[in-house]
Amino acid sequence: MKVLCIAQQKGGVCKTTTALSLSAAWALEGRRVLMIDVDPQANLTRNIVEYEKLKFDVSMIYAGKKKLSQTIVGTSSPNLFIAPARTSLSRVENLERSLSTYNTLKRELPKLGSDYDLAVIDTPPSLGIFTVSALIAATHVLVPVQPTFFCQEGLGDLNQTIIEARESNAGLASVRYFMTLFDKRTVISQDIAQLLRDRLGKSLFATAIRRNVAIEESQYAQKTIFEYAPKSPGADDFRALSREVAAWLEND
Repeated sequence: MKVLCIAQQKGGVCKTTTALSLSAAWALEGRRVLMIDVDPQANLTRNIVEYEKLKFDVSMIYAGKKKLSQTIVGTSSPNLFIAPARTSLSRVENLERSLSTYNTLKRELPKLGSDYDLAVIDTPPSLGIFTVSALIAATHVLVPVQPTFFCQEGLGDLNQTIIEARESNAGLASVRYFMTLFDKRTVISQDIAQLLRDRLGKSLFATAIRRNVAIEESQYAQKTIFEYAPKSPGADDFRALSREVAAWLEND
């Protein structure tokens, strides 16, 4: 099973939206996709299931109280599942950390066998325990980059964390990037987009996710972009990105 970690220490770059949208696109194609929410803000969870009715969540996995398989619930979308998070996950950061804690997902994911075709991990906007845990378990890393000065300047720290994660995860194949919140009407977006293309080369996907109000509205409606506005530019962009990312996962 391929395990895609979506990581970026900067907040507000559509990381959670990307995790949900890519997963939903693949589920619509018939793949069985497991989303894993390791962000204590639990935004991915809130977007796709009834948060108040959850009995188990991933904090119980890190605490050694449940197996990953015991936390997984279905969603309203066929083929789409989630290991949800609750805000109680933040307490894990206050526990004594050990190598076992960081290896939680790496240890649990293989136990799922062939139940799912893909796993997609949504991480918090930090380079702390949950992001590192996801990187140690991942086979691939996808990084959303907003075409702003501060976002692209912060890539160095993330790349160093990925290098360090490889010491515990020889199966981490490669890292790719894509532009998000792209606004071709502004000069700054176009200029920094070109800087990113020059800097990242072939590791930057061709598809850029444009600013689109339907994406924000779909989050408020607690629906995927394909359910809320299937003919919107946002849906078109995520379909295109899902095809690029799927080809990368299959061939790398």
